[in-house]
Amino acid sequence: MPAPLYGHWDVTLVGRFDPEEHLGFVYQITHVKSGKSYIGCKHLWKFRKRKKVKASEWRYYCSSSNYLKPDIQKHGKKAFKFEILMLCRNKRDLYYNEAKLQMQLGVLESEDYYNANVGGKRFFRPVTSCWDEKLKDKIRGINNSSYRGAFFVYFKDGTIEKIEDKTFTGYCKDNDLDHRRLYELKNKGKLRNGSKVYKGIVKLEYENDRQ
Repeated sequence: MPAPLYGHWDVTLVGRFDPEEHLGFVYQITHVKSGKSYIGCKHLWKFRKRKKVKASEWRYYCSSSNYLKPDIQKHGKKAFKFEILMLCRNKRDLYYNEAKLQMQLGVLESEDYYNANVGGKRFFRPVTSCWDEKLKDKIRGINNSSYRGAFFVYFKDGTIEKIEDKTFTGYCKDNDLDHRRLYELKNKGKLRNGSKVYKGIVKLEYENDRQ
């Protein structure tokens, strides 16, 4: 009987894939009974002098964690769920997304994770998150550059354009506008040079700011 195409990995989140088209993946290994997890990444290929030479042992890989491996040996692989969370095409994306997910989940701040560091280096247990509600308020909603809520652009000729499902910076890029100048109009009502018009625009307003 042939070995499973993806070994012990659940690929529900990423779907069927061709290993030839990816460099590696970010994964989660979870002890089913306790719910304790490990977030890591794995290369699909081995390289020599920057050239791909052969497939790695990824299909039945159980992580390099010195905290997770003893539990797998103790409880057996069937006690764990092995999931591929995302596929990455290069090292930069692989390591970035691994570290991003580890930080978003707060793996060093909770006993719900086996992780002892983030990105394999630099950040080690114990750590304390310094985020507070004041800081969260500063970057959520319209203060976040990725905010996609509706906003209005007012032009000197009296027309008003409503922008939906697009970030403010995305709108500026599409229209060859300097987002810093528009922020000056929004927050101060004028540019640094005193002008109250920027490329025909006189005002910017988010929908939830309108009276």
